[in-house]
Amino acid sequence: PAAAEGASGQFFPCFNYAGPPRQVGENVIVTFNISGSSTGTFTSTSTGVVGAGMDVVHRDGSITLHGTFLFTGSVNGGPEGTMLFTYEGIGNAVTGHETLRFVGRQGTGGLAGVHANLTAEGDVGAPSPGCDVSGAGTYTGHVIFAP
Repeated sequence: PAAAEGASGQFFPCFNYAGPPRQVGENVIVTFNISGSSTGTFTSTSTGVVGAGMDVVHRDGSITLHGTFLFTGSVNGGPEGTMLFTYEGIGNAVTGHETLRFVGRQGTGGLAGVHANLTAEGDVGAPSPGCDVSGAGTYTGHVIFAP
């Protein structure tokens, strides 16, 4: 049978614009290339996180977020591998606060048979070296190890 364990840690995303924001009706669509790192249960390696995301900024300042990224690293210090994550969430354009749900699957190498369900919360804002928008947050959830 599959075994489940708790998961927690921090993540540090770096967003770079994939193109200019575009107005669609009353919304603004922003696409990003994502990179970054993570610590805790999911510890990324030097290649870290690579992916793409799309934010829909609504007229009232709320944001709908979704995207996909490839995590390279380990779970609980085990062997390295990759895992595909998809995410969706909501944010606030004024405060920069976001709440997200991550689902990880399709692991390879040391992450083969590993599945993740995580909830993340964090803040994005100012640029940092190499990032149009940077951020930091925490995640909690469960990792399932299938035989």
